[in-house]
Amino acid sequence: MRIVPVLTAHPTEAKRRSVFNHVLRIGRALDSIGDDLGPAAERALDPWIEALWLTDEIRERPLTPAVEIEGERVFLERTIYDLAGTFWEKLREECARFNPRLPEPRPFIAFGSWVGTDRDGNPSVTPETSLAAAESLRESILGYYRAATRRLLGLLAFPCRRPELDRRLRKSLAGDLRRFPAARPLTEIDQPSELYRQKIRVILWRLEQTEKRARGAYSEAKEFVADLRLLEETLARQPGPRVALIGPGRLCVAAEVFGFHAARLDFRQHASVTRVAARELLKSAGLPAEPGEARIRAIRRLLTRPRPFAPLPKLRAATRRALAEFDSLKMIQDRYGERAASPYILSMTASASDLWDVLLLARAANLISCGTGGLHTRLDLVPLFETVDDLEAGTGILDGLLSDPLYRQLLGSRGNFQEVMLGYSDSVKDSGYLAANVALFRAQKNLAKLAERHGVRLGLFHGKGGTIDRGGGQSYQSLQAQPYAAPGGRIRITEQGEVISLKYADPVIAERNLEQLVTSVLDAHLLQAERLSEARISEWEAYAAELAQSSREHYRALVYETPEFVSYFRQATPIDLIEQLRLGSRPSRRGRPSEFNLAALRAIPWVFAWTQSRQLVPAWYGLGWALEQFAARPNRRGLDRLREMYRAWPFFAGLLDNAEISLAKTDLYIASRYAACVRPKQLGEAIFRRIEEEFRRSVRWVLEVNGSPHLVARQPVLAESIRLRNPYVDPLNFLQIRFLDEWRRSPPSAARRRKLLHLLQITVGGIAFGMKSTG
Repeated sequence: MRIVPVLTAHPTEAKRRSVFNHVLRIGRALDSIGDDLGPAAERALDPWIEALWLTDEIRERPLTPAVEIEGERVFLERTIYDLAGTFWEKLREECARFNPRLPEPRPFIAFGSWVGTDRDGNPSVTPETSLAAAESLRESILGYYRAATRRLLGLLAFPCRRPELDRRLRKSLAGDLRRFPAARPLTEIDQPSELYRQKIRVILWRLEQTEKRARGAYSEAKEFVADLRLLEETLARQPGPRVALIGPGRLCVAAEVFGFHAARLDFRQHASVTRVAARELLKSAGLPAEPGEARIRAIRRLLTRPRPFAPLPKLRAATRRALAEFDSLKMIQDRYGERAASPYILSMTASASDLWDVLLLARAANLISCGTGGLHTRLDLVPLFETVDDLEAGTGILDGLLSDPLYRQLLGSRGNFQEVMLGYSDSVKDSGYLAANVALFRAQKNLAKLAERHGVRLGLFHGKGGTIDRGGGQSYQSLQAQPYAAPGGRIRITEQGEVISLKYADPVIAERNLEQLVTSVLDAHLLQAERLSEARISEWEAYAAELAQSSREHYRALVYETPEFVSYFRQATPIDLIEQLRLGSRPSRRGRPSEFNLAALRAIPWVFAWTQSRQLVPAWYGLGWALEQFAARPNRRGLDRLREMYRAWPFFAGLLDNAEISLAKTDLYIASRYAACVRPKQLGEAIFRRIEEEFRRSVRWVLEVNGSPHLVARQPVLAESIRLRNPYVDPLNFLQIRFLDEWRRSPPSAARRRKLLHLLQITVGGIAFGMKSTG
């Protein structure tokens, strides 16, 4: 098993970190006070509330990758580093309680990061940024280990009470002092019998040497783990074994999970960039450069040459930048080890040729070597399939790759492990909520069966956002409903923007979220035998495919085939305002800033804009039409079949339940006020009428299928939460509508325009906080 949450810098966190920290302090103060909100409690809270009111909610400067790297460290150091040890301690206790003879589980979680290495459409992320990210993470985790090791000095202030353990510790210390005589004075600080403290001081000295890269440093994290395990094992055989768990035991787990790299860095780039760079390299070598089989054959020949590009030819700046990315990945591995960075994710993978392009660039950077044993790679190539068409084609693309003997050589050097990333956000933007989720389900199943046929281990990387229309929702229900989501118990999943602060700001919530994620993967992995019969599922999948096609056609008819729809979107949502926000270092669109088209617009601002205007179109549009068309077919008992699927098929039930939540969050009255901003007026009225009709149709048919009297009737806590939040969110929407119109029509240089922008940015943050989602 392998479960890896991956932290990303996706620009979906509308709150400043300073504001969020004040909110956390107030929350902790309320927790400590309990129900006693007397005068003394109010006096204790007043300074923090006052500080919150005085803190500006809007960033004056745009975020840079350096600030994003620092922000990631806050969550790692605040909760995530401690989380590994405390979670594992609880898991070990539960396993022992269930069956004392079970072998002790070893850590199967890790963390990844895109912060400072996700360069898809972000020119601010450079090779220097990536190197800085790796160094920052190393500095962070070593600082954590030093602080935790110092705490052990106070905890383990007692002698070793068993002769055989005493001998084992003395032997270890003697070996340390022979190798590192400079550490000897440290072992003379404590009492001669306090062997634990002496060993800890040597460990602490070696950590400090590691930080300085000086003599005596740990060569790799495994040595540090071995020292901690020695302490844990000897303490476990003492009269007080609990000390072993809460002391070196927790720290040992953290060291296994985080190593000296903290979080493995993923490099991500758009296929168009690597495609152009590979083309120039091939042309410089006089080989076929146009996409197709001839290009793939040329790349295969170059991969097996001893030095295919020695020296590198004179190249254009864009190609040099692309190669520099691979050079920086290699440099990170050389400095920090392969655990620090190895995946290379290719966004918008559309063909096998795209993947061979990456291998060519990796070969040019010496990340792929060719020796007597064949090809060897230090890179994990991860295709990212994002649109519905690419998700459908992905299995065929991977089949061709896995059938290639040369690629299998490369894969063999990575333990026959192939990871594939699935894009939730762009597939929804491309084809709508229902069609995208059905395509994702089918892709998972087809990829799992393909990997089994080829005899390779498959890992799926789920590129989810926080909102339902970007793949968000509850991890437990989502993974439980998709039995192919974690093949072999292996899964990676993105944690983006506001999701990171919601999940990892508070230790208790962080532990609960990790428990839910692990439980869902265990359920999906271990309880496959209890799933429904393949024949039943196949029948339902055919119905789901029919629903998906109908839904997709209806969604695309509105979004991509309606004249002037882009004009409606730009006026009936605050997309132009969102593009002015300083939420992240990455631009809101790919390509030139002056060009606006839906293809270039990223999924995050797309969803963000619909959420702000309370329309939430991507989260449900097309669903009602598909359900109605299916139910209306003669002699099909369509509604009965839909109800049966909802009752017995967790995947379909989850689809409708998530859509129901989005429908409950939609507010047609406020949405109509945004639509009234559209000029010409007839355009706004015509398109909003279609949105309103589909909303009412979706509500009707979701309730027809699930049998509820009204939306979220079976989720009273959520219903109450929406009811309580709306009175605070609604005025912000009205303020945004009122001043958005004035801001759009103000003279470009007017001071009033600047004031309006500041006010509008505050409304964006407030609405995002109240809606519990951005993009």
